Amino acid sequence: MRFQRPHVWILATASCLLSCTSVWNAAAARELSEHDFLGELPVVLSASRLVQPLADAPGAVTIIDRDLIKASGAREITDLLRLVPGFQVSTYHGSSSRPVVAYHGLADEYSRQMQVLVDGRSAYSPYSLGSVDWNTLRLSLDDIERIEVVRGSNSATYGANAFLGVINIVTRHPGQSQGAYASTTHGNRGIEDHVLRFGGKLGDAHYRISAGRRSDNGFANSHDSRQIDYVAFRGDMRLSHSDEIQLQFGASHSAQGVGFAGSQGNPLRTPREGGHYVQAVWKRALGPDEELSINAYHMRDDGQEKLFVRGGPLIAFVDADRQTKRSHLEIQHIFRINQAARMVWGLEDRHETVASRWMFDSYDPKAISLRRLFGNLEWRLAPQWLLNAGAMLERHSFTGTDLAPRVMLNFQPVPGQTFRIGMTTANRTPSLYEEKGNVKYYAINFPVVVTGLQARGGLKPESIRTRELSYLGEFPSIGLSIDARAFHEHVSRIIDEKSNNYLNRWDALNRGLEYQVRWAPSPETLILFNQTRMRIDSEDGRVADSAPRRSTTLFASHRFPFGLQTSLVHHWIGGFRWAGGNYGALPMQRRLDFRLAYPFRSGPARYEVAWVSQAVRHSYTEFTPGYVFERRNFVTLSLEF
Repeated sequence: MRFQRPHVWILATASCLLSCTSVWNAAAARELSEHDFLGELPVVLSASRLVQPLADAPGAVTIIDRDLIKASGAREITDLLRLVPGFQVSTYHGSSSRPVVAYHGLADEYSRQMQVLVDGRSAYSPYSLGSVDWNTLRLSLDDIERIEVVRGSNSATYGANAFLGVINIVTRHPGQSQGAYASTTHGNRGIEDHVLRFGGKLGDAHYRISAGRRSDNGFANSHDSRQIDYVAFRGDMRLSHSDEIQLQFGASHSAQGVGFAGSQGNPLRTPREGGHYVQAVWKRALGPDEELSINAYHMRDDGQEKLFVRGGPLIAFVDADRQTKRSHLEIQHIFRINQAARMVWGLEDRHETVASRWMFDSYDPKAISLRRLFGNLEWRLAPQWLLNAGAMLERHSFTGTDLAPRVMLNFQPVPGQTFRIGMTTANRTPSLYEEKGNVKYYAINFPVVVTGLQARGGLKPESIRTRELSYLGEFPSIGLSIDARAFHEHVSRIIDEKSNNYLNRWDALNRGLEYQVRWAPSPETLILFNQTRMRIDSEDGRVADSAPRRSTTLFASHRFPFGLQTSLVHHWIGGFRWAGGNYGALPMQRRLDFRLAYPFRSGPARYEVAWVSQAVRHSYTEFTPGYVFERRNFVTLSLEF
């Protein structure tokens, strides 16, 4: 039965809100202290570029803080995103071996509808279909302070790639990472990870240097082993009472197995990739509520991959080497208009190039340039009413000028109870490959040329219009918070491949309800519960089936008086199939992870030994049938002094 009654979700949300109100009344039965309301409140930056309490943010935001990162037992950043409602996380193995992250479906192996930022630096790759290479983010989990996930379109703040949401990774200030740190991890499936870090101080400057290696043998019966080496530097210095500067540098080198034994078109091979980035951020405080900042960075990534492919009697040599570059400059100004209103606005200029003989049938680099003008107004209309209104005006060298507006109204009848209603429009511009791809195979044993893809260009941006109603309930007296979001997302002009060309082909309508509950009944205990129920309607069956109808996650962690900490996380994910190719339907997935950790001291040094078991009870299928995630066990020993 098709979803033709959006009011059903409104009623479901209303029921949830009534339940929340009853919880609030129960909490109010006892006299609350001033600390309950004036204690430390979680703040976010990613929703509007303004530092805001969660209750003032223009949309639903999930925060994965440092304690949760550690307690989860995750080896990968992508595993942490399994804790966010509405997210799908998997691993693709074929022409590449990479984690895949999607929100509300619509994604293939090159998921490209999410903007991923690391300290304000975009991490998506302009190569191929414009996805994020999660293997080469050049940072360790221990360097992360928090991850803010904006659940919903946010092109008004971060441009075209924030089509369905934003993942903002914020690393720790070097002043919080002083001294030396080392950790080593060993487990089955060839798991072997190492991290070394040192933080120090030179005058008014704090710095941190981290280096590491992450390696494993991948999945059973697959040629998907990987080894990733990286180094990262961050330095922060206060130049004067009003000026500060942040400098970052990172580099990595990786080798990952791809391909299939006996395949003529996708043979076994081990591509190698390397790259680096440099970034500088300068900030000046112009007044108590005014700041000017400049963010500039440059990235370069290189890949080496050559192979022979066969098709019947034809043999072709493929030069799949590639090089990508990005230069980015951003100027941002935050100021207060009056006591009731403040604003952020800014300009961005970006230039990207991709050189790939395989993708474009040429060694000449292909280029993208874009300019952006953005702004967001936060206006306190009345003590209970807050308006966030913003927009991004973007000029792209492919698609011309697009506008992505957003308006969100927050109503807070009593402290701790916030209702949001709003609408946003977002766009995703086509990647270089979708717009200009030209793949040809030149046979070396016959004078034959086979065309694999010949994009004719002229694509329009994918577009999404989102309406949402959400609720945030914060009950500090009992350590409880509830975040519920009902959404109606109309996606149009979805880009799809047909007859060796990319076209704007499909529309989709996503409707559903997601919520997350966070309960900390004591400082030693944390319980998380989230669930998503949604449905996609589309003429393309692959799009309609690209998200599970229902998914649930339960996380629980407890620290005992003598320091021992235990945690578990259980995921239930309904059946679905990834969009794009004919990958096949996946059955319901169940995954249970367990962590047991014990910290101890010896003199000035602090140690911790932790054991993690993933997929404890059930193996499950990832991305395609036959690609099975089996139980993994690993032990980590860390030392800090």
